[in-house]
Amino acid sequence: MRLRALLAGLALLVLSAVVFTAGAGRGAAPFATSLAPRTAAVPSVPSTPAAMPGRNVFEYMDDEPPRVAPGPPGFRPAPVESQPASDVAREPPVHAARLVGFVRRGGSLKAALALRDSVYVLSVGEEAEGYTLLAADEDAGVRIQGPEGVVLTLPPAS
Repeated sequence: MRLRALLAGLALLVLSAVVFTAGAGRGAAPFATSLAPRTAAVPSVPSTPAAMPGRNVFEYMDDEPPRVAPGPPGFRPAPVESQPASDVAREPPVHAARLVGFVRRGGSLKAALALRDSVYVLSVGEEAEGYTLLAADEDAGVRIQGPEGVVLTLPPAS
């Protein structure tokens, strides 16, 4: 059995040597043994110079204004007629006083008014910061008289 394994290994070794050495001679090109120095191929110089681009490609285009393609004719909106001042709804002027809410104390109705930077609780006839409370009604709001004598009606807060 040993002899058989030894002969099989030897046959395999011979076979592989034949296969590897047999293919080496067919496709291999002969080695060039030329001792002449190689000269580099010199490109021929064109008789006319190449056309240069119209702009410097290394500069930014910020120097020139952008070119805008012409578009359709300009759009002009129709003129708007202004309304007379009497027809325009005006917002009520903003006063230094506003109605914050109502308070019931001791069976009487009092109004909480924000006057300038403070909140005051006033009964009818009382005055704070130059404003006098003339009338108070939870549904209609309050009427106050300002420091200039102007009477204002403040609606209840919604």
